[in-house]
Parts: sequence; structure tokens; C-alpha cells
Amino acid sequence: MSARAKGLWLVLGATFFWSLSGVFVRWLPSTDPWTFNAWRGLGMCLSLLVWTVLHYGRGTVALFRQANPMAVLIAAGFFAVGSSAYILALKLASVAAVSCLGATSGLFAAVLARVWLGERTRLVFYLATVVALFGVGVIAFSERNASVSGFAGSMVALVMAICFAGQSVALRRYSAQGMEPAMIVGGLSIFVLVSLFGTLAPVATTTIAVLFLMGAIQLALPMVLYMRGARHVPVTQMVLITMSDAFLNPLWVWMAHGELPAAGVFWGGALILGAIGATTLHGRSAAATAP
Repeated sequence: MSARAKGLWLVLGATFFWSLSGVFVRWLPSTDPWTFNAWRGLGMCLSLLVWTVLHYGRGTVALFRQANPMAVLIAAGFFAVGSSAYILALKLASVAAVSCLGATSGLFAAVLARVWLGERTRLVFYLATVVALFGVGVIAFSERNASVSGFAGSMVALVMAICFAGQSVALRRYSAQGMEPAMIVGGLSIFVLVSLFGTLAPVATTTIAVLFLMGAIQLALPMVLYMRGARHVPVTQMVLITMSDAFLNPLWVWMAHGELPAAGVFWGGALILGAIGATTLHGRSAAATAP
């Protein structure tokens, strides 16, 4: 398997586990969003720390010492703000709506990658992004309750999309070094800040256990896969692949909680997945014909 193909599978795996977020959120509908994200962030932090120790062994301390402070600050900041905005947005809108709006991060990522990394984006990726965004629009306008209610909700979802794009570009920018410290700091900072500002509400032990499980399965695991995939896949294609969350996330919520999306969700999802498949096949063809 080529490095690029491996990277694509890693990003696809990360997207699958990320798409489980709506299932967890709907399990705990009455939990305060700040408290929700704080315990989830701590769960991710500890899970990722355990994985880092197991993977790097005695080199873990050196990994933290050698971490680029700017890389840690940028990636952790984007994660902390974007993760908080995501949970808050899910409290203000349906899973399908937030997933659809989150898919617009591909546009922001393309601009950031061009400016920050100087990455050249092939025309096929821009065309695929347009098709994918059209699919996002089909999903959003076909579901009665899919639009974010109010200006505040729209701004929260927009912030989430921008932060995810920034995080993706940062992981690509600093992919030569281990970015685990940045994500660990990002998860821990959410818990610390929520605790310091006194917005950490008391919750049952079972709730904390579910949030820790979510932090491990829905954040830590896909983050490891995504960081590894970022080394081999261009930013635009990485974020384009994650657009499938707009289809997968509502699908899992429907299967687990009966939150039935409109038929347009499936049509829009087909367009998104088709666009992803087109870029993947084009990339393979280009790699095969390259001198």
C-alpha cells in the first residue's frame, strides 16, 4: 500500500469515529454544553496521553520537550475553540444542520492551505468541493429542522468550521513532528478553563464515564488517525473526506436514536461521497501517470 493510500484510509477512519459525536450528544441531551465539552476534553487528553506513552515509551518526555511552542499553541487553540463551538452548536441545532455547516470548513482549509502552506490545489478538488457543498445544501434545505435557529447559532457553527480548517492546516504544516502534545494540551485546556470560570456543573458519575468514553473513541482515536494521515494527504483532500460527516453523523443518530433525517440527507450524502470518490480516483490516476 502506498503512503498516500495509507493516508487516505487513516483520514477515512478518523472521519468515521468523528461522525459518532451526534450519537453521544443525543445520549446526554440535558447535560450543559460547557460541562459536556470539559469532561469530553479531559477524557480525550488522558486517552491520548496513555496512547502517547505506549507508542513513544521513554521518548514521551522528549516529545513534549521538543514540541514547537507555536505549533502547540496554534493547534491546541483551534481544537479547544472549535471543539467547544461544536458541542454548543449541537445544542442549538440538529445534528444534520451542524454537520452540514461544518462541511464548509473545506473552503476555509483550501484558502488557508494556499496562503499558509503554498499548496497547489488541482481544479478537480475545487470542482469536487463545489459538488460536495451542493450536496450539503441539499441536506440542509431538505430537512425541515436542519437550519440553525438564529444568528447566534449560525455564528457558532461558522466558528467551528473555521477552527476545524485551521486545525487541519496546522496538523499538515507541522506534520514532520509529533502533534500529540498539542492535542493533549488542547483537551486539558478546555477542562481547566471551564473549571476556572465556574461553569463546570455537577453531573452523575455515569455521565462522566460516558463523556470519558466519548473522549477516547470519538476524539482521541480519530485524532491519532488524522495526525498520521496528515503526513501523506493534502489539506484540501483531507477536509473534503471529512465532509462525509454531513451524511454519516445524521445516519448514525437516526439508527441509534430514531432522529430520522429527510430523504434529501441521503441524496446529499451520495453527492458528497461521490465527490470524495472522484478525487480519490483522480489522485490515483495522476500518481500512476506521473513521470
